[in-house]
Amino acid sequence: MGYQAVTAIFPLLIVIDLGQPAYVYGLLLALSYGVGSLFSLVGGRLGDRHGRKPIALLGNLLIPLMSVSVLFPDVLVIGALFILGWWARYFRTPARRAWLVEVSDPAQRSRIFGFLHALDVGGGMIAVVYSVIFVLVGVPLREIVLVTAIPLLVSSAALVLAGTEPNKEFLAATSASDVGVKNQEDETEKTNRSVFRWMLLSATLFGFSYYALGFPIVTVAQSQGSAVLGIITFGIYLGVSAVAGYLLGSIRAKRPFRTLWSFGYLVAAASSFVIGLSYAFGFGLGVYYIGAAGLGFATGSVETFEPVLTSTLVKSKQLSTGMGWLSSSRAVGLFTSNIVMGALFTFSEFGSYLYAAATAFAAAMILLAVELRKKVR
Repeated sequence: MGYQAVTAIFPLLIVIDLGQPAYVYGLLLALSYGVGSLFSLVGGRLGDRHGRKPIALLGNLLIPLMSVSVLFPDVLVIGALFILGWWARYFRTPARRAWLVEVSDPAQRSRIFGFLHALDVGGGMIAVVYSVIFVLVGVPLREIVLVTAIPLLVSSAALVLAGTEPNKEFLAATSASDVGVKNQEDETEKTNRSVFRWMLLSATLFGFSYYALGFPIVTVAQSQGSAVLGIITFGIYLGVSAVAGYLLGSIRAKRPFRTLWSFGYLVAAASSFVIGLSYAFGFGLGVYYIGAAGLGFATGSVETFEPVLTSTLVKSKQLSTGMGWLSSSRAVGLFTSNIVMGALFTFSEFGSYLYAAATAFAAAMILLAVELRKKVR
């Protein structure tokens, strides 16, 4: 309910309200995601050394920097605080994911991560609703962003109350997976490490296509002449993403690898292409919303099954670090994506979406090749 509202409002604030070109917004996101990859690695390592809860809580407490950024008139200060808030989010994410794995039943992990994603974006749906209401009644965009500090602080209070006792099934699985012969590497471990590396490469490449939804928000708002319709695009994306994450986590739990590339990366490629076609040929609002729904479905799959696969491919003692590598791999791609999207968007909106579709398709093909070669599901 907090940072997702900032995500919906911020592109409108920068591009439309403050009159900055699209490449400025793209640059801010590139810095947020790109340098954020380093904070993911740092947060992941600190989570393994000093405990997952304190690191997750520390990062969570700093995310409201995004909200208070609008207290300042200078776009440079606004952008800097927005970036710092995103860095804090990246810092806390690996530890939070590892913490969730630690306290959960391994057999239910796909469903649990799907439910986590549903809660994340379900809060985002509420954020979109109150953002639209505020815009309709004439509340300035800056004041809407400032309100988002409230749910963010409540979120941190909830983390303070959360428990840290490891689940018995997790401890049993950990003991079994960590037993091995000294100086002798198990074949399964070799395969897992190889698959994880390919998955990181594919996650990076998918990151090259994974632009911030602010770009479709601006496309819809400008083409339809309505900021509200632009924000609704984000609501559709979040709503479908929440449902998809939960359902796929329950239904496709036994095929996480195939679900990731087919229902995730491949669907994302098709959806970006649909948005680009709608802009190029003027297909109208309905097609834009279909593309946004497809991106939401793809994100639900990716956000559920990337951490699930990481939890099975990485040793338990290095789980927070492994989650850090996952976040950083995506962030490196996002750094490039938002710079390229911002530049292409300025000169050719169709070209920007075509680029996103091509890179997401390449990421899907890499994982398909790994599945066929390694015989993973």
